[in-house]
Amino acid sequence: MRPGRGLAALALIALLSACAQQPRAPVEWRQQAEAIGRQQQWELEGKIGLRAPDKAGSAFLGWKQDGGHYRLLLSGALGLGRLALDGDAKGVSWVRDGRRGRHEDPEALVGEIWGWRVPIQALQYRVRGIPDPALPVESQGFEQGVLTRFRQSGWTIEPSAHRSVGDLLLPHRVRLEGGAGASLTIAVGRGTLPPP
Repeated sequence: MRPGRGLAALALIALLSACAQQPRAPVEWRQQAEAIGRQQQWELEGKIGLRAPDKAGSAFLGWKQDGGHYRLLLSGALGLGRLALDGDAKGVSWVRDGRRGRHEDPEALVGEIWGWRVPIQALQYRVRGIPDPALPVESQGFEQGVLTRFRQSGWTIEPSAHRSVGDLLLPHRVRLEGGAGASLTIAVGRGTLPPP
């Protein structure tokens, strides 16, 4: 066998091995994720905890989604005070302890205040236990037909403690790990969806 053909064969074997290791989403879960993603109006309340090598703490989290617009409230520890974000695809308006402003990048804004970037734009999907459809999924894992782990944009996301909300199965806890020894844990205390 010529060297070029041998390398091509090895590349094909490696590609097939990678495909074999990437589990395909069960049909039921794909349907469930699509139904969750179609929800245009929803809200949730809970707590968000940060653990990093140089800091740790928690804050109250409130999220209200209305079509392409969201309102995110973070209040509590870690020097946040009370931060309210009103955002859409064009950026975010913010109010913090009486001060107001506008920022084009909500992740950068929270990073400036909190000292650690939180994936705000993708968070609306991750708090509901589904990947952001605009981003490629690097890997995924399922247990009993439910997505319990996926990797996207350098983040490992682990939705768990799923429960029924209406006809949808949503996680009660979501853990996000972004590297450098830092992780976020979101515990959802209450969530509402409009009737179908």
